[in-house]
Amino acid sequence: MFHFISKLVYLFIAPENWIIVLLICRFASKSAVIRKRLTIAIIAIALIFGNEAIYNKLVNAWQPKPVVFASGVSYEAGIVLGGLSSFDKYGNGFFNGTADRFIQTCLLYKTGKIKKIIISGGSNAPNEPKDAHFQFAKMVELGIPASDIIVEDSSMSTFENAQFTKKKIDSLRLKPPFVLVTSAMHIPRAKMVFASAGVQVIPYPSNYQVLENKFTFSNYVLPDIGTLLSWSTFLKEIVGIAGYKLMGKA
Repeated sequence: MFHFISKLVYLFIAPENWIIVLLICRFASKSAVIRKRLTIAIIAIALIFGNEAIYNKLVNAWQPKPVVFASGVSYEAGIVLGGLSSFDKYGNGFFNGTADRFIQTCLLYKTGKIKKIIISGGSNAPNEPKDAHFQFAKMVELGIPASDIIVEDSSMSTFENAQFTKKKIDSLRLKPPFVLVTSAMHIPRAKMVFASAGVQVIPYPSNYQVLENKFTFSNYVLPDIGTLLSWSTFLKEIVGIAGYKLMGKA
């Protein structure tokens, strides 16, 4: 039930959906005054949430800076969160846009920064393959020993990632802190939830949503459809943190 409600909430935080709803209301309204106000609202949403400069500044302030470990530093394990794979109707798995989590985790292992890898990620639906199994198979293909990979394949949310990973860590008596690898945008929420679960982590951001760039005049004035569509990911993190706090999960 919680997962259904979460998906429903995330559906309504997307600015493009606000525009669609307002457009429907505008065409359905018989009042010229209301249609005018709705038109202004639609234009305002498009200009504000389509502004690349505003979006980039906010997200760059939200995302933590890249982490560089000193030479010779090594940790007992790294935790990589799921969500980096997608599956077709035949069950074939593919890396998606967050695959940098996988890349960074493998690099940390190959360079000796972490000694073991904990993969935390179940499936998005009961009959779908599990992300953790997909990652495990790919890591073994790259030559990482199966004995150095710990699989947690039951979690379906960040909260469950933390809770189920905590049980794995405790059962294996692994020594903290653990390097937590997830998307830069997701780090603030993940860090908070893992801390609440009693897991000491060192956040290691990957696949940055935006980078610090120089902007031209058009970036400040002309709305960009790509930027408008990107807001849902950012707002999801903010709403997710608020939701976890309200429900006492963080």
